[in-house]
Amino acid sequence: MRKIFAQPRAIAVCIDTRDGAGRNRLHGVAQYVRRLGWRMMLVRQGGKAAAQEVLRLFPDGIIAYVADRWLVDCAEKLAVPLVDTALGELGVSMTVGLDNVTVGRLAAEHLAQAGLRQFGYCGVAGRLASEERRAGFAAGLGVAELPAFAEPVSEGESRLDPLMRWLTKLPKPVGLLVFDDKLGERVLTACRWAKLAVPQQVAVLGIGNDELMCEVSWPTLSSVSFPTSRLGFEAARMLAQAMAGKKISNPQRKIQPTAVVARGSTDIVAVEDSLVKSSVRSIRDQAGSLIGVKQIAEAMGVSRRTLDRRFVGGLGRTVRDELSRVRMQNARSLLADNSRSIASVASGCGYGSASAFSRAFRQHSGLWPSKYRDGLRVV
Repeated sequence: MRKIFAQPRAIAVCIDTRDGAGRNRLHGVAQYVRRLGWRMMLVRQGGKAAAQEVLRLFPDGIIAYVADRWLVDCAEKLAVPLVDTALGELGVSMTVGLDNVTVGRLAAEHLAQAGLRQFGYCGVAGRLASEERRAGFAAGLGVAELPAFAEPVSEGESRLDPLMRWLTKLPKPVGLLVFDDKLGERVLTACRWAKLAVPQQVAVLGIGNDELMCEVSWPTLSSVSFPTSRLGFEAARMLAQAMAGKKISNPQRKIQPTAVVARGSTDIVAVEDSLVKSSVRSIRDQAGSLIGVKQIAEAMGVSRRTLDRRFVGGLGRTVRDELSRVRMQNARSLLADNSRSIASVASGCGYGSASAFSRAFRQHSGLWPSKYRDGLRVV
């Protein structure tokens, strides 16, 4: 008697891969799909054309990146589950997205600890994710309102006048959080046209850490990073549960950001005290070495007490606090690389042993490094 083998699942993946965020999501989906031997059908069209293509493919499930009404209607017609890998405006029942509130708070910490006292937000009108990031940023800064810009921005070098006018009117120096890295590049271009110095007058922080976009920007763009591949992987896992008829315990999952990847656009110490400025730059340069407050003070030619007093007056924190902050920021980035051992991360952050690093990381974040790495984190 011939055995009848079940057909492998076929899923339609509607993800725009023209930027790093889309490509990384697709990579995460592919990682999960390979484990189960599914057939992955890439839909390269957008909008109504994408939905028509999905109808022709007749998949068992759909994974999207900001699903539109045509795709939602398509899933209903086919009676198949749909998982979105971003927070959209349509209220999709199953999503795996970024914890935007935490993104905003992490950005607030990064810009405020540079000594900045004026802030603004550049977002996208009508996007719920943009509003969540703005609200998280404001909450992290402890303010109710922020100067905000949300008008459409031109793709080209010209026709940036509305954005340029808004940037020019902001009090300086100012720290800006921008909705994503693509828009961050536009903000940097507008600053250049408006003859606003970055980061001296306008410090710019993007979201997504699209390495190509960040590195081709001028100056290079600092950005909040998050495990984008994990969004795709978790979306595929959720889709597998839905296609198997299992109850989804948490259908609106959120993944936390990992760290701020600091580059040229936020390389500023917004204080008047030249001693504090020089010390902070020294800390940033040497945080991966086995140095302490004593060595930093000696290099600056002052006593520890004097340096601490100047730090508290200029930044509101001690030299030890600043050294720990920079090291923990580096640690979060290094822990996102699963190929590195905890001992290697400890060494890269200036700790003499893995145990000393682990205790410091737990004191700072409330988690042991291994627990932080395990989740990176789905909540």
